[in-house]
This record gives sequence, C-alpha cells and structure tokens, in this order.
Amino acid sequence: MGFWDLFKKRPDAPAPPAREAPAFVPEPPPVPKELERLLRVGLPGGPTDDEALDAFNALRSTPDEARAASELVRTAQILKLPEPLLLALGATLLDRGESEGAARVLSSASSSPALVLLADLAERRGDLPTALSYIERVLLRDLDHPGARERHRRWRSQLGFDLEQKPVAAGATVVAREPDAPFDLLREVGRGGAAAVYQAVDRELGRHVALKVYHQPERDRDQLAHEARVAVMLEGAGIVRVFDVDPDHGWLALEWAPAGALREHIRGRDLGRLLPMERWVLPLAAALARVHTAGWVHHDVKPANVILSRSNTPILTDFGTARRIGEPSPPGSLGYLSPERMRGRPSDPRDDVYGFGRILEDVLAAVGDEPTALRFRPLATTCTGPDEGRPTDARALLTRLHVEVGI
Repeated sequence: MGFWDLFKKRPDAPAPPAREAPAFVPEPPPVPKELERLLRVGLPGGPTDDEALDAFNALRSTPDEARAASELVRTAQILKLPEPLLLALGATLLDRGESEGAARVLSSASSSPALVLLADLAERRGDLPTALSYIERVLLRDLDHPGARERHRRWRSQLGFDLEQKPVAAGATVVAREPDAPFDLLREVGRGGAAAVYQAVDRELGRHVALKVYHQPERDRDQLAHEARVAVMLEGAGIVRVFDVDPDHGWLALEWAPAGALREHIRGRDLGRLLPMERWVLPLAAALARVHTAGWVHHDVKPANVILSRSNTPILTDFGTARRIGEPSPPGSLGYLSPERMRGRPSDPRDDVYGFGRILEDVLAAVGDEPTALRFRPLATTCTGPDEGRPTDARALLTRLHVEVGI
C-alpha cells in the first residue's frame, strides 16, 4: 500500500457525520425610542422625572407595554425611580394582573397615592390589618385624600375596632383642678385625647418642666401612675425624667426639652435639627434598646413622643401605654401601628421597631435629601416591612444601624 492509499476511504468505513446547519437566530426587535430614552432615567443625561413619566405613558396600551414594564422593574432593582413613575409602573402591573410585582415595585414608595394602592393590594390579599396600616399613614398626612377616610372607616368596622373616639377636653388646666399646685403655667405645647402638656415653672426651684395634665384624672388615675412608674423604672440615657406626680389631681411633672418634639421639626422641615440623622437616630435606638432589655414595649413610638434636648439629644417620653413583653397590646396612634399589632398580637418589641421605621420615613420625606435617603431608606423599609424581616428588637436594630448604615 502506498503512502497516499492511507488517506483513501475504505468501502466499509462509516460516513462522517453531516455538519448541522447553524440555527437561525433572529435579531431582537429594535428598542423603541421612547423605551430607550426611558431606560436612561436616573443616569447622567437621562430624562427628567416628568419626561420619563411621559415616555412610559406613551408606551402603555401599545405592543411595547409589557417590555417597558419588564425593563423598568429591572431598573427599579438597581436605581431609585421617581415616585410618579413608580406609581405608574405599579398601576400598570396591577392592570396586567401582576399584583405581587406591583406590591414589590411600590414597597419603596411613600406618596399618598402609592400607599393607597398598596392598601388596596393588601385588601385584595385579605390582609386588612396591613391595608389599614397603610391607609392610616395616608390619613396622618392628608385627612382629605380621596377615598382614604371611607376605606379607614370600612376596614376598621370589618376588623371590629371601636370607631368612637374619646372627646378631647377643651380647657383642662392644672390651675382649674388644683389652685395650690406648685407650678406656674407658661403655655400649652401639646394636647391629645388623654391629656394636655404645658411648659411650666416650678415656683420653688425655678426649674422649667413639662407638666402633663390628664383631662379625666378620676378615670385615668391608674394610667398616670403607671406612666410615672415605668419611666422611673427605665431611668437612664434617652428616657424622660419624672420629677413629681400627683395621681389624685391628675398631673405629672416631667423633664423639659427646650427644642420640643421631633414632630414639630418634621412639620417645619427643620434641617438644622433633622440632619445629620446620625446625631439622633443612634441615641433613640439605644433608648429603645434599654426599654426592650428591661422587658418592656413602649407601644407609642412616634415623632410626637421623641423630644429633643438643647444639644439635639433625643428623649423618649410618654410611657402611658407601655406594657410588659407578652402582655395584651393596648390601642395605638394613627399611622404608627404595625399590622401585626392590629391583628391582636401580644406586646412585642417589633412593634416599637415598626414605629422607629415610620419615624425614619417621616424624616426622610421632610428633608428630601437623596444621599441621606440612600443610606436610611433600606432600613426604614425593613422596619416597616414584613414582620419576619424586621429586627426582633432595638438591640438587633442597633446592629443593623452599625452594619448596614455605618453609624
């Protein structure tokens, strides 16, 4: 056999496998101009918030709607989308029957229309406590928001909650109750269903105090005494000091905080007091940790119950509804009540963590500072989100602040 015979095909040799023709891969359809521009939202040179919303609305009810929604959902996982665009995206997903996707997209939203939509989604799932917690947050900022009061009334009724509110006494003062009280009243600084709070001066010591006067001391004597005892028991950094108490005549003399309540600074958008947030967030969490370590739940963590000293140190006040962990939960304040507590869960520190998260949300909405929001918004969302992901108490919250926020 010659050399070239080695390369000749033998008659009994199998034929080489035929090569498969390459599969035809169609090119992806071109990206519509509106979508291309829309997906640059939040990037340098991208559209403004209004332009992005216009671009998305132009794509709705067109063959490109599903693609636009899908791409925006992916974008929302990377960048914070403008609130109106988030709302439009959530409504689109809801119209397309994607309720879970809509809820995920809107979870970082904070506007009243978005909260109403989240409330309606919760109602669809049969989760009325969560629906009610969202709608109370809307009412807290806007009593006349369309449909909010009707939803609130209907859902409270369905949950069997008492709709009657205690009347607020118009003119309760310590002078009218006890002419010999050792204080001179200067001005009223707050009023609620149970009591009014005055700035007053101790005649003997010349010391300014916050004088809390219960409207109906005969009815609320036990609550007043309880408030004083718990505050004294938890005495320490970040807990309001009690100077004197008279349950029979219905008054309680507390530490005076010259800078007032955090609520007033949120309403006034007082950036000098609210920023940097690290200055008051960490001490407030530490004060809550003191409460939880001692086995208590405050049950009314909200901006009105956080007062600020002259140096901006936060002080937690109003322990009238505090309960031992595991005891039945008392009623709470509009807009700061966790869904789990609405369901009747016994006193749990996670309910205070929810209130803490709501305070963060209120402050972030007031300051409107994007770098601050990027740092604190994820923690606020975690604190007000599903119970299983929420820090178990303020000690766990402190860890989150150190690890996730870096303070």
